[in-house]
Amino acid sequence: MNKRSGGRRKPDRGALGFLAGVQLTLAAVAWTDLAMRPAAEIRGSKRRWAVIIAVNFVGPIAYLTWGRRPMNPATHAVGRPHGDS
Repeated sequence: MNKRSGGRRKPDRGALGFLAGVQLTLAAVAWTDLAMRPAAEIRGSKRRWAVIIAVNFVGPIAYLTWGRRPMNPATHAVGRPHGDS
């Protein structure tokens, strides 16, 4: 039988560690994408999105969902085989 002091439960350290890892991974992916993507392919300013990404889970998800414009395949050669015209 677990005893609770004051009716409050201590947070599980493993769950908090997992959530912190997810948060940091999301932020790292979003900041990396923001740094490498041309400003013309971003909705709004890069500086504003860099600050928004720092806001818990909401910031990176917002950037990855709404902050990026669709890529123009004609201007990005990434993933195209060599010799293709």
